Amino acid sequence: MVAAGIVVGILGNIISILSFASPIAQFRQIVKRKSAENYNGTPYVATLLSCSLWILYGLLDPDDGLLIVTVNTAGATMQALYLVLLFIYSSKEKRVQYFEFVILDIVFFGMVLAFTLVAFGEDSRRTFTGVLCATFTLMMYAAPLATLRTTIKTKSVEYMSILLVFSLFLNGCVWFTFALLVTDIFVIVPNALGILLGSIQLIVYLKYKNSTPELSELDKGCLDKQVETRGIDIQDLNAKSNNVSTQKRTLSRLEAFPVIRSPSLSPKISTSNQQHEDDIEHGGVN
Repeated sequence: MVAAGIVVGILGNIISILSFASPIAQFRQIVKRKSAENYNGTPYVATLLSCSLWILYGLLDPDDGLLIVTVNTAGATMQALYLVLLFIYSSKEKRVQYFEFVILDIVFFGMVLAFTLVAFGEDSRRTFTGVLCATFTLMMYAAPLATLRTTIKTKSVEYMSILLVFSLFLNGCVWFTFALLVTDIFVIVPNALGILLGSIQLIVYLKYKNSTPELSELDKGCLDKQVETRGIDIQDLNAKSNNVSTQKRTLSRLEAFPVIRSPSLSPKISTSNQQHEDDIEHGGVN
């Protein structure tokens, strides 16, 4: 059983380290662009604290804690590296924010360490840190659930990272098996719930993978606004076209029935007629 626990623990180390290494491609792009833009580094701060607490937990269990220490040491190192890159390539405001978060991590971990060593006996220290570690692990497994409601509402898996969900599910399965073999309740409970939450997310993904996405309320509002705006534009175009056609009909009527002025009303014609009558009279007199 011990040998099987070691094998499963090593497998868990490999899977967990691969999960920790999943953001490397994104950070390559950050280094290449020399800008982190609006990349959110808060999850790495939380993971750094979680790994640090698990390291403390593993150190308090000299029998079965070695594999827990190794995987979380690797995880803490990688999270620290990610945060350094974010600190280098982020804006000044983000740098200040990340620095404050890391300081909070250090202060919180220091308080936990001091409280564990001072307030608890040797037998109770592992229990206290185990509860804290289980709580943080549950938060890690529950993090992707934020997109689950959106997926169900829109019937679209666009916002669900299937690689993250599957890696967390697989990670939970391996560490749950390890915990059963070494009988560690603080590893069993969070990973059992992690398997349950991961299964739910995988089922939702498979259900809506080929579904036709529905528009959200915001998208519907934007679409209605566009339709309304286009309807107004079409009405304006129709009104303009009607005005143009009316003007054309008016012009065509004027061309078909030109105004014929009366000769008697024309000053030039009236004058010429008067001169003609005078000539006749003079001619008749002569």
